[in-house]
Amino acid sequence: MIKYLVTICLMLLLYTNSALAMPPIMTTSELKPGMQGYAETVVQGAQQVSFNVEIIGVVNNGKGSSKQILARAYGPIIEETNGVIHGMSGSPVYVDGKLIGAVARAVGQDVLPYKFYITPIEEMLKIWTLPDPLAVINKSNIEKVKIPSLEEYEKNQDNYDENIDKEVEKYKSKHLATPEGQEAVKGKAQKRLEEILSGLDIETQEDKTDVDADIVQTDKIIKDLEDNSKTDVNADKLEEHISLTDFILKSLEKQNKAQASSFNNTSMMPIYVSGFNDNALNFLANNLKYKNMTPYNTGEFISAPIGNKDSDIKQNATLKAGDPVGVVMAYGDFSAGGTGTVTAVEGNKILGFGHAMTYKGNVNYFMTEADIIGSAGGILNGVKVSSFGKIIGRVNQDRFSGVGGILNEYPSSIPVRVKVKDRNLGKEETFVSKIAYDEDILPTLASSIVYASMDRTADRASYGTSKIKFTIMTDEVPEGKFERENMFYDPKDVGQFTVGELTQALYFLSTNMDKPSNILDVKVDVDFTSSRKTASIVSAIPDKEEAKPGELVNFNVTLKPYRRENVTVTIPYTIPKTQKEGQMFLEVKGGGFVQLGQVLQSGLVVTPQDIAQLSTVDRLNEIKNLNKNNEIVISPTIDVESEKDQDKAIKEAIKLSEEIGKMSKKEREEFNKNRESKISTDYVIDNFIQTSINIKK
Repeated sequence: MIKYLVTICLMLLLYTNSALAMPPIMTTSELKPGMQGYAETVVQGAQQVSFNVEIIGVVNNGKGSSKQILARAYGPIIEETNGVIHGMSGSPVYVDGKLIGAVARAVGQDVLPYKFYITPIEEMLKIWTLPDPLAVINKSNIEKVKIPSLEEYEKNQDNYDENIDKEVEKYKSKHLATPEGQEAVKGKAQKRLEEILSGLDIETQEDKTDVDADIVQTDKIIKDLEDNSKTDVNADKLEEHISLTDFILKSLEKQNKAQASSFNNTSMMPIYVSGFNDNALNFLANNLKYKNMTPYNTGEFISAPIGNKDSDIKQNATLKAGDPVGVVMAYGDFSAGGTGTVTAVEGNKILGFGHAMTYKGNVNYFMTEADIIGSAGGILNGVKVSSFGKIIGRVNQDRFSGVGGILNEYPSSIPVRVKVKDRNLGKEETFVSKIAYDEDILPTLASSIVYASMDRTADRASYGTSKIKFTIMTDEVPEGKFERENMFYDPKDVGQFTVGELTQALYFLSTNMDKPSNILDVKVDVDFTSSRKTASIVSAIPDKEEAKPGELVNFNVTLKPYRRENVTVTIPYTIPKTQKEGQMFLEVKGGGFVQLGQVLQSGLVVTPQDIAQLSTVDRLNEIKNLNKNNEIVISPTIDVESEKDQDKAIKEAIKLSEEIGKMSKKEREEFNKNRESKISTDYVIDNFIQTSINIKK
């Protein structure tokens, strides 16, 4: 009996080692034209099938480049699929029982897909030897190789470790460091204004939206300010009002363009997404283009809903060569990634795809099971219709020769939970996705998921009025969370404005120059209607004709809501104790309007030169303290009637900017608090006016 048990154990041990070990390999030096072999893949369900392969030759691409094997596919399976199709990449190819490489790519888009390239196995094996500095960003406290329980994973996945590898800092510094020769500290306020605004030049397009027109007008102001030699420059440009929302969106776009230059040496990489309707897909595509990625809506989707312990992770997962596998950046109600085939497995390490997905090198993505529902053939290109299954590991390398990953280890991830209430349809929807911790892609994917959630809930173009409240759980701020609310209206696409501040907050956290920011969770609530909920300020009348410094004055502000009767609100305002005697001019405006001069004090501009000027916490506070679009704000201004007044106004504005720039953060907040008063309304306030009161000592 004992001998029998020992024999069984030895058989099981030998079988296990065989299953996890690499098969014998054949290098390109051993291949000859005309050799026959086969490839293994899955075209439907879980059953592996094979097709015939004939070696045509080896293509040497020169020093430093990977060799490629040119081959021809044939046989019943290939006739059924009409050639090698998308999703077959990574399929292991064998000659004389030895692994020679992985199905990689077609010869060309306009060539019948019967001839294809194979990535040699000797090139792919190098992936396992590459450094993995992002392993330390696996902040879930799950040790390598150790397989945790589901409860342990759920409990610990958000306990992030601050000790990230130096290589990550080098990577961030490469893209975010102040360029050589740039001054580390800004000079005078006027110089700072010019530097800020010169970094926000806008490329005009033939088809401009209303927002584009506003931005172009801002550019004209910028150009006038920079050209000090002009005699016809309006000296009150620092008092010019612009839309802060537009300013934020354009500065983010500018930063995206600056980062795009770091990745422009490769062609656009296809990313397959699900859950995104056409409008949301266009929004995502517009943002991913700066990452050298192009999203496509295909058959990729999550086979089971996420959000409970039983649906997300599969423990003790195994894969074998020829199995389908998913490489996923976002997982859940909205997903982004791709499916391919496993080429080789050794222990808990896998190789697959035979080509890059994002070509970003060391990465931190989900490895998932993949279900092949079927295939769809085309005249020149076909595709496997597939879905992402449960999370089974972490993909850590995304290289030209393929992807590499580790089974039963999991990437750090950030859950994004979005609740959208649609007032027109009277329904409320909740969406949940997890984004693999990738600082480069996080702001784009998170904001696109919120946009797509609005799109799917409303089932229409995203025109109308929205209210958003978002909470980012992070230890970067003392309170442990960053919160912001605002209200927006746009007749064409309010969604892009709704997600602007969220995008910027995540961007500031992701580009923290001091240390990696621990982002634990993102929660977003959106209230959405197609109605136009805007109002214009008609008048603002003080309850007394004159007042003393330090005295409280009530302003009765009349509003004209869109297609509704006038309403009056009362806003108390305390005259600053330092206010001079004489006529005091005040500005009554919607919170979404800002003077160019005020931009001098903000940390909102995201050009690389400015990143080091304020801490991440300071930048987040700048967003948090911004006036909201549905607020009415009263603050002092200057009455400009003559050219002499204009000259005086700009000098005083610059002087004030310099004084504020020297203040501490606390002093600046107190100064601004004492200079303005505001009140919230149920409308987006779309204009500004001036009023006045006489001050007597």
